[in-house]
Amino acid sequence: MNQLNFDLPYYFLFVFIIISFIISWFFYRKDKEENYLSKTTLLILFSVRWLTLSFLSFILMNPKFINSQEIVEKPILLFAQDNSKSIKSNSDSIFYVKSYQDTIDHFLASLSNNYDVQTVAFGDKITYDSSFLFNENSTNFSLLYEHIKNKYHSTNLSDVIISSDGIVNRGKDLSYLSLSPNINFNTLLIGDTIEYDDLIIKSIKNNKYALLKNQFPIEVAIFSNRNFKNIEIQLIHKSKVLQNKVIKNIQKGFSKYTFIEQADQKGKKDYTVVVKSKKTEKNILNNKGQTSVEVIDYSQRILILASCVHPDIGTLNWALEDQMKSKVTTIIFDTKQQVNIKEYDLIIFYKPNQKQELVNLVKKTRELTIPSLSILGNNLDYNSVNNSIFGLGPNIFKGKNEVSASLNSKFKSFNLDLNWENTIDNYPPLSIPFSTNYQLIANANILLYQTINSIKMKYPLLYFYSHQNTHHATLLGEGIWRWKMHEFSLKNKAPVLKNFIKKIIQYLKKTEAKKRLNVDISNKSFIDQPLYVIAEYYNELMEVNTDVELIMNYTNSNGDQFSKKMVTNNQYYELNVDGLDLGDYEYEISVIATENKINKKGSFSIINSQREQNNIVANHQKMRSLNQNGKSHYLKDLNLLMNQLKLSASKKSKTHLESDEKPLINNKWYAIFLILPFLEWGIRKSKGLK
Repeated sequence: MNQLNFDLPYYFLFVFIIISFIISWFFYRKDKEENYLSKTTLLILFSVRWLTLSFLSFILMNPKFINSQEIVEKPILLFAQDNSKSIKSNSDSIFYVKSYQDTIDHFLASLSNNYDVQTVAFGDKITYDSSFLFNENSTNFSLLYEHIKNKYHSTNLSDVIISSDGIVNRGKDLSYLSLSPNINFNTLLIGDTIEYDDLIIKSIKNNKYALLKNQFPIEVAIFSNRNFKNIEIQLIHKSKVLQNKVIKNIQKGFSKYTFIEQADQKGKKDYTVVVKSKKTEKNILNNKGQTSVEVIDYSQRILILASCVHPDIGTLNWALEDQMKSKVTTIIFDTKQQVNIKEYDLIIFYKPNQKQELVNLVKKTRELTIPSLSILGNNLDYNSVNNSIFGLGPNIFKGKNEVSASLNSKFKSFNLDLNWENTIDNYPPLSIPFSTNYQLIANANILLYQTINSIKMKYPLLYFYSHQNTHHATLLGEGIWRWKMHEFSLKNKAPVLKNFIKKIIQYLKKTEAKKRLNVDISNKSFIDQPLYVIAEYYNELMEVNTDVELIMNYTNSNGDQFSKKMVTNNQYYELNVDGLDLGDYEYEISVIATENKINKKGSFSIINSQREQNNIVANHQKMRSLNQNGKSHYLKDLNLLMNQLKLSASKKSKTHLESDEKPLINNKWYAIFLILPFLEWGIRKSKGLK
């Protein structure tokens, strides 16, 4: 159906024609009165002028032909095929590999005249290939429903046929899925519903970390679909059976069993759990599971070596008595005594400058790179050369002085609690050696300043310094036992001082750079799920810190390199790496912009998922819950389903008008009207008119 249309209402055309007539009449009225043109010529000129102006008015209204036709839109039939591995894991797998594709193709071809037939395959992703390979590692119906909702919104989707065994192992349960009630859902039930004897390892639970020499549990959850007798559960490490549990009777359902392991060696330890029975199981892939434990050594041997008896020594022992996995030994040094400092991880010297033998031991700690804390007391030599080993520059000490302590707010090597500042500033004064300069070596880092009469001086009281990449600390003065008594008098306990001393000791502990970066990454990850990487970065005091930038670089077996930045989440870093191909990878996670290079290297593998093998028993009852204005059918019922769909197809068709708009100005015949003004000009010129 064609019709002419304008941008302006139709009556404007008549108005323009009348105006064109009036303009033409006024133009040739004078020529008529002078009577030097014949009536015929005058009528021709008038008509040409009128047609020209009318034609221009016609063009200004932008005329166009609209061609409208009624279109019949066939209903859309979507065939959705479960493309997961469980389909070909049953007894008639040969049929699904060789014949099933032809059966479905023939069925859909018979409906192509009545429906716009479209095909998708779903599993852990959606594919538009109509070839069914049954190679997906999981079955996710939620993904299919989201795809239908997004792609077929506002289309004439009338029917969906879902062919599946009903085994759901990812996404929402089928009972929670629904779409528009106008869509008819029919389910095609495939797969094997026979339930064979099966033992399944559902989960293995254990802590990520265990302390060296401690015991830790590994809990195994097993599901059995029958009552079993005389089953074995084995805990294996590097092909060696560590423990073997024999269970005489296991009831149908869930059961839990626990292995107690000894953390006898530092590092990551991988375990495999295997469950065996004397019954022949059709599916043995779900009889095995893996886990791992990181064994950490927090132990530390601390020696307090004092030149004399003093209450400060008791305060140090009190502060460190509950230090986890640490052993503290106290020795009042005798010149006849032999002390092997190599046996210790950290040494606290109390007034070592009082005895030359102790000074020699301080020097030896520098040679052996053993961290140390030196409490120098209130009496230093006038200008001793030994002072340099305590991080002091050239100083002139004379007499004693009483000073209080105040925290250095710019100290960033470890975190300072606000509660410390409020408490430490009010501690009683310490007795220190007096100097007017207190020069320190170049790399000294001050933690506590001296305060005299509430005035904060720029003189050090407690500071750290490094020698051969080993931390050392020096406290100028004595009397920390007063700090403990002061805090006890206020709170009946002294947690601030105890934590303060522990922080200092923890900071001095020698820590390998790689230990400051802990990375949790699975050695093996399934291809149907993202590789989840977690990392923790610790500052020099081994406190969690998220102020640095972590980069993960990884390389596949082909040598292709990739790089991703890890993101912070609360107190740790995380990264999800998705879409990795099967194969082995090497990785390196590096801390950017740190003084010492801190990184962690390792490897991981992307392997095929066993998710589809954990359960291969078809669940047709779940599939029936998807039927929406439709029914469930088996393959033998395809002809019945085909006839039903054909009979109802005509009712599902939609009609709509489609209009094709063609502006007349684009047509070449418009050029004919260009003759009119030239015709008028030619006639007037022949009559001697302008």
